[in-house]
Amino acid sequence: SCFLLTEALRGEGAILRDRQGRAFAKDFHPDGELAPRDIVARGVFNENQNVDEGNNVFLDITHRDAAWVKGRFPSIDAHLQKRGFDITKDNLPITPAAHYTCGGVTTDLEGCTNVIGLFSAGEAARTGLHGGNRLASTSLLEGLVYGGAIGDYVGRPEQGGLVNELLRDTLNTSHTAVEQINEWKGKSSSNNSSVSKTSKQGATELLQELKRIMWDHVGVVRTPIGLTHAASKIAEIKEEANHLFENNACSETVGIRDAALAGEAVTQAALANRVSAGAHCIVLEGPEADKVEAGVDSNDDGAEETEIGGFLRLR
Repeated sequence: SCFLLTEALRGEGAILRDRQGRAFAKDFHPDGELAPRDIVARGVFNENQNVDEGNNVFLDITHRDAAWVKGRFPSIDAHLQKRGFDITKDNLPITPAAHYTCGGVTTDLEGCTNVIGLFSAGEAARTGLHGGNRLASTSLLEGLVYGGAIGDYVGRPEQGGLVNELLRDTLNTSHTAVEQINEWKGKSSSNNSSVSKTSKQGATELLQELKRIMWDHVGVVRTPIGLTHAASKIAEIKEEANHLFENNACSETVGIRDAALAGEAVTQAALANRVSAGAHCIVLEGPEADKVEAGVDSNDDGAEETEIGGFLRLR
């Protein structure tokens, strides 16, 4: 299993090293470990491509005072000890990890979406404040400001009253959702244990396959060929996931159904965007896919679907 190592470690002086112990972050950006998230992610990704087996990137904070490190990162220290690592003595093997999505449900300045009664704030929303990279601390402020804006909007008699009236009319005139829920419950209760077990196992296996495809082809570095392959495989997964859900509606089958839809949306959006900006790095020509420049300029004006990078995870 993997464990997220916060970028605060790099902020506190942790150094990126290869397996020979060489600090390589300045190779891809003058700011080294403090470079923008997408650049650090690609730098780590590229460095790991330099070896055929094993890991080639490690995070080293052993030069800081041991007591201070343990006090500053107690949760990480406790987890690493369980895994046999000592944060104060060991170089930690890492790989880029998927962080938060960039983008989401488009809103206006009051958190309203194009669906009446649906509001969005925080990391589920696409407010346009972040551009091509999600900005770490800004996420908290954004959620606070837009959450408050939604509360103010709904709390006004005219807007809140209109939303309440529209939603009440919709619920009173449409019984489709309730009927569908009852139908799912009926199917779930009528399925025998063997069918349920098979569906859950199938959903779990499909989810692992979906994760692998997304990491391999819709990850830190993307290519049109890889994205096209991913789109094809995800379409197959989605079809199978829908079949599992129809046979046995449960949390596992709902999960893979929704994950496949999300993966498809991200993949199609990435395939349609041929301009590298921020977290979206796409290599357009085959030979270039072997080695991607980690220092590609970030264009924070671009609207992105996903962000890969930021956090690093223990391998």
